[in-house]
Amino acid sequence: MDLTQKLRSFSCELTIIQAQNVEPMKPMKNLFARLYLPAGNNKRIQLNTKKLSSVPFWNESFSLDCSCPNQFLETLKLESLMLELRQSKALGKIWGSRVVGRGEIPWKAIFESPNMEFKDWVKMDLVSGSDCENATFKAPEVHVEIKIRVALDMEKENRRRRLNNKWDECGCTHGHDHHAWCSPEDYDIFALGAALEAF
Repeated sequence: MDLTQKLRSFSCELTIIQAQNVEPMKPMKNLFARLYLPAGNNKRIQLNTKKLSSVPFWNESFSLDCSCPNQFLETLKLESLMLELRQSKALGKIWGSRVVGRGEIPWKAIFESPNMEFKDWVKMDLVSGSDCENATFKAPEVHVEIKIRVALDMEKENRRRRLNNKWDECGCTHGHDHHAWCSPEDYDIFALGAALEAF
């Protein structure tokens, strides 16, 4: 990575609160939510909630903290957070899941929300071939809350400055002798010691 690039401290707290209009999806207990967060270089992070109980509430939170360059944050604003409603099922002795509904939240909408805090219902588009595709009920929705914090990563920024600064620049405004390894008092003690050794 280019050491001249400023790093940002990026934290994201994401809460899946509840679902609605999922009652026709039987068995409802097998429903869970899956999130896909972009991680750069065409990679993404996958997060799964626990399965629903009989009441469609998860109230489950995830948090992500990392350092990233400004360029990553600008790229992130062009992408979306993908959210899926999935139903677990057994395939013989192997457990799997299938997508029931899919929705997305543009990261730009999250970044541009007041205080970078987004709280809304995300409508799920039913996936072709799902049991509920032809049903005459409202599309399922998932209530989410997302809080983002972005700040200059001071620890990484200070390390970057130390690597980029020349050895003879201390960077302070007090006019220190940049080559001094010792204070003036230390010089006096060394001079006294040297004088005593001469005798």
